[in-house]
Amino acid sequence: MTTHPLSSTNPFAPALRLSALCVTVAIGACAVEPVSAGNDLRLVPQVAVGTSGFEPGLALEWRGTGVNNLIVRPEVLISEDHHLGGGGALLFDLTSSTDLPSRQALAIGPRVVYHHADDSGWEVDALATWSFELSDAVKPWRHSIGALAALGVLEDRKHDGVDLGVTVGGFYAFRF
Repeated sequence: MTTHPLSSTNPFAPALRLSALCVTVAIGACAVEPVSAGNDLRLVPQVAVGTSGFEPGLALEWRGTGVNNLIVRPEVLISEDHHLGGGGALLFDLTSSTDLPSRQALAIGPRVVYHHADDSGWEVDALATWSFELSDAVKPWRHSIGALAALGVLEDRKHDGVDLGVTVGGFYAFRF
């Protein structure tokens, strides 16, 4: 018997639904402001550790130059229990309103992730990313490294409740 990918009997359904939502938001954002020379798309391998354990993952960051320097950031991750999870964040680039050096960037915003682990399910939190540019001036932000931190509410499946969810990690970003 096969199940529909988005049905409630499919264990990947929540991650797939959330990923579909993030892709829809990204497509909508591109329709409002098409990708151009002023926008960028980044591939972001990342590692994180926190309340849900060790989770390597991969994110995409689409950064627009228009409304509030919005960053659409869908991500996939592998839980400590070797299950595929996913989620996304909508971040606001605060770099222009901070006193950071020119080769650094700061972004913050809401994030929703489905860990798909034995003990952890959904997490809703605030995500902050700090980036440091490694590239030369020929192609700004081609390569960067950074740190991420998230704090929020985590579904505790083991105890049928909610707990404080904390995540910290690092990443490398490649700008296309």
